[in-house]
Amino acid sequence: MDVPGPERLIEAEAALLRRFGYSPFAGEEPDWPAMWELLKGDFATVARPHVPAYVEMTPWPREAARIYMRRRLVADRLFEECERLYLELHAAGIDTERVEAYTLGRDAYEDAVLDFGRARETLEEVLARRVDPRYPA
Repeated sequence: MDVPGPERLIEAEAALLRRFGYSPFAGEEPDWPAMWELLKGDFATVARPHVPAYVEMTPWPREAARIYMRRRLVADRLFEECERLYLELHAAGIDTERVEAYTLGRDAYEDAVLDFGRARETLEEVLARRVDPRYPA
């Protein structure tokens, strides 16, 4: 039985994240409009078939979108830290300290993913209020 190595397992997870806009940190300001183009389809509904482009948004939904995207970027960076800890665990040998370090890193990553989900819910509420006739644009 062929057991995949840690690099292959990490690459599979990174490939999944890339479908949602993940890219390794390059140390520069994100391209918010391009990132939003990757993510905005998740907000289309029957009541709101058109989700505005980043540049079409007014300040309130735009900031909610930026928070949502920043939370995704935090999760991306924590994924990279988790990846480093996982590779170290396999390269340096499995011991209690390394397992505990990896566990902390993985927990931080999972918490960041949950924060991303909460930011998504907030953005959904903001976008929904923008199309609700009770709340004029």
